[in-house]
Amino acid sequence: MIKIKIDEISKEEIEKMLWEDVNSNPTGLIKVLNSTKAKRILMNNHKRIYAELYDDTLNGNLNVAEVKKLLLADRQELIGYIKKFGDYSSDKKLSDELLDNIFRYDRYSNRIAAVEILKKMKVTVCPYCNRQYIFTLSNGQVRSQFDHYYPKSRYPYLALSLYNMIPSCSICNMAKSSLDTLKKPILYPFTEEMGSEAKFEIKRRRNGNFVRMLQGVSNEFVIDLNDSNSKYKFEIQNQMEKMHLKSLYNEHKEYVMDIIKAKYVNSSGRINELLRLFPTLFDSYEDVKSLLYMTNIQKESWGDRPLSKLTYDIDRQLEEGIIEEE
Repeated sequence: MIKIKIDEISKEEIEKMLWEDVNSNPTGLIKVLNSTKAKRILMNNHKRIYAELYDDTLNGNLNVAEVKKLLLADRQELIGYIKKFGDYSSDKKLSDELLDNIFRYDRYSNRIAAVEILKKMKVTVCPYCNRQYIFTLSNGQVRSQFDHYYPKSRYPYLALSLYNMIPSCSICNMAKSSLDTLKKPILYPFTEEMGSEAKFEIKRRRNGNFVRMLQGVSNEFVIDLNDSNSKYKFEIQNQMEKMHLKSLYNEHKEYVMDIIKAKYVNSSGRINELLRLFPTLFDSYEDVKSLLYMTNIQKESWGDRPLSKLTYDIDRQLEEGIIEEE
């Protein structure tokens, strides 16, 4: 729903942190892959992975550069690995063998490196739903979950790939589960988002009290999503369905009623007056509205507070004054 924004400097630092952990930790992937056990498992049961990560011309020595490419692969490269190594969903035993012995996400997720990477990413609101805070504390006792965009049960060799791990809330992680996003993709938060093309909107119920709804004192409406103008329509629909986002957003009716009420009592004239009276507090008309709604409706800040996109979309709809019947 909301794109994860990481500047180039932070991206380099995050990749460096991951790679240092991979090399230095006793349970890091480099040490694991250099073990006799890992070589035997891959050579016997996962020959395509073995051929990619080890150099036969050097008597089966680990090709460290190829390991790094796997761990830092972007989305297209992740898809490339899937095409090379295949889908393990039909053989749980082989999938578990990789996850338990080699691509040990359970070990990584409990290490300090995972916490440090989450802190450096600065993802504080779930990018899948934009509904939940996902703060990560420095001590690691509280942190967001990692969802594997391409599920590790199907593609266990991607379990430790940095850009396959999406910081997310527990609800989205659980709802998405093992959805095969290769065949049924949802938005990929490192590069994709709903943006302004897909819009949340309210639709009034038939025979509802329209005036009371516009005053923010009636919940006789439904919250819907209009994705007709989005180039990611297919991905958005998959995401809304799999993560139950329409139903979940309709649990936020009281929040939307507060938006409507704030809009009703604060005319454009009043907002401009506040902007004029407090020039040191507000830089723009939108800044005033953000305070009134107790969020930040600027697009570049949608990922900073929950429900920011919903707030922006409903505000735009009320500005336009177009509310259809469901």
